Amino acid sequence: MPLEVNKHVQRIRRYQPFDADTSEMIYELQADWTQSLFPVVTLTYLLDAIERPTMKTIVLTGDAGHGKTSLCASLLAELRVDAETVTPEIRKTVFRELSDAGDASRPIGQTRSGRPLYILKDLSELSVPAGARKLVELLDPADGGVAIICANEGQLRKCAAEDDNLDKGGTGRAKILVTTLTKGILCGQVSDPDGTVTVINLNYQSVAADSSNGGLILWVLKQWTTTQWSRWKSCETCDARVVCPILANRIELSDPTRGPQRRAAVRDLFAAAERTGAVVTTRQALSVISYMLTGGLSCENVHARYQRSHSNRLWQAPHLYHQALFGDRLTQQQRHLVPAFFALRKLDPGKVSRRQVDDRLDPDTAGDFPPADAGSYLQKVRTSRDAQKQAEQLRSVYTFLRRADFFNSDDDRDRFARMGLLAGDDFVIVQDKNRDPADTRVRDRFLKGLEAVQGIHRAGSNPDFLILDPAFFTHRGRAAVISRRVPSKGVEVVDQVTLWQVRSQTGVAPEMQNAVEWLNRAIYIRIPAVVAGQDAVSVEADLLRFELLTRWAAGLRSEVQHEAEIRGLSGSLAELADSSNKDDEIQVLAGNTMRKLMIDVGDKIRSVRA
Repeated sequence: MPLEVNKHVQRIRRYQPFDADTSEMIYELQADWTQSLFPVVTLTYLLDAIERPTMKTIVLTGDAGHGKTSLCASLLAELRVDAETVTPEIRKTVFRELSDAGDASRPIGQTRSGRPLYILKDLSELSVPAGARKLVELLDPADGGVAIICANEGQLRKCAAEDDNLDKGGTGRAKILVTTLTKGILCGQVSDPDGTVTVINLNYQSVAADSSNGGLILWVLKQWTTTQWSRWKSCETCDARVVCPILANRIELSDPTRGPQRRAAVRDLFAAAERTGAVVTTRQALSVISYMLTGGLSCENVHARYQRSHSNRLWQAPHLYHQALFGDRLTQQQRHLVPAFFALRKLDPGKVSRRQVDDRLDPDTAGDFPPADAGSYLQKVRTSRDAQKQAEQLRSVYTFLRRADFFNSDDDRDRFARMGLLAGDDFVIVQDKNRDPADTRVRDRFLKGLEAVQGIHRAGSNPDFLILDPAFFTHRGRAAVISRRVPSKGVEVVDQVTLWQVRSQTGVAPEMQNAVEWLNRAIYIRIPAVVAGQDAVSVEADLLRFELLTRWAAGLRSEVQHEAEIRGLSGSLAELADSSNKDDEIQVLAGNTMRKLMIDVGDKIRSVRA
């Protein structure tokens, strides 16, 4: 049998931006028009939004790579076919038209109600003054039409600021776009009160959405490994199939029994990365999955290895999906092209040592492609250099085995801990609307961590939360003045959606979670304000910050390493300090002992235990 080149593998590799000819991989450069597109909920939202009678302007903003251009092309295609299936020919046609008329100089189509549709595919292609004029023009499109503007946030703000300069001929009208964007960040609402302007912030878009379909990651893995089996048929007749890590990855991820749990573990890893504060764009997700599935190899690379040795099974290990996902073989410069690799590497289960995991690992069960020859790390040690070399080899072997076991494990309850996030399960529990309201463990741990940020370490479970005078946050000696004591009973921990609902004061669910592929990425602790009637102070924590707070609550001291994080939290806590207390009684924390300092006659200061 001959050595076969799988065209499906070639198509998948196009998403990797590590070659000069693929460094700008975007929707427009896709040559495989038969490949279906992920049914993103934003497309459904756009189809509904453009039909609203009051709607005039829709802005799609967010980092490059979220798929703004792809959304516009998909919208045009859907408007062309109505209830029919979008064919490759229609997709090619709308792509050409978007290239020709994507400057919003003329209508590129029309809504189903017959209104002209204008699309500005990239605001960054215009200078700031020209962009400002274009924004004002598209706030009221000609002939009662609807305009869609694709813009990254920085350029949008620059153009709006340019129009806000009345001395240079600005109108001040473009400010509504930035105002609506800010409202979306604060309250999750994407439309202005009049319903004429909508700004969808795609930085809230998740590639591992908490939805029934599991988001983009699961969809792509199914499309590339389990759907359309004929695309892998050429591999069945290839001479190199028995030593090919690309085919092995596909078989592992498409296995009817173990495949679903392996794909779910990949999705969980991406979800955890997003919850730690990383913004993973659609482009980055496709690049990582492409590299993971191919191991960074092409069919020609595998053929060359096979021709050197038909039976060698020791070179494949770094290219298996559970190793390639963390980009070990990529250079630092290559990882910077796909920043998602940095976020994933922080959560590498291969670097986390857990006794209950390591005790069951066995190199003899590593599969068809072991991480190393057993003779290389089990030989006798004679010198310190031999010991060092053996330790490095064993570390590499255990990293391989831990990663493989993470994706093969049937138990998904321990996944956060295996990523080094001991507080991950508690973080997710906050989003459960059916959780027991009497369970205060997460709240108490959160408060104890905030006390630790201020240098307060009290034993046991306390019914109150102490806030130091801001002057003692960073310069605390043996004693510190307590500015305020907050009863824990009035404190609550909520997720992002709940906080938005509280801030909007309408009780209406925020539109943002319906406008994008949604995943709750932050939790908030709401502490009553100093002055009655004012809104509570909300302290934000993503998964990484919550993990730090949990460890600080348990006694971890790391002021230097996490100085920036501590400074940010201290700033939030300063809002809670009570500077209006004019009593002659001062509460002081000396060591871990509460004392009261009272001013007596003759300005004598007396101290008693509080």
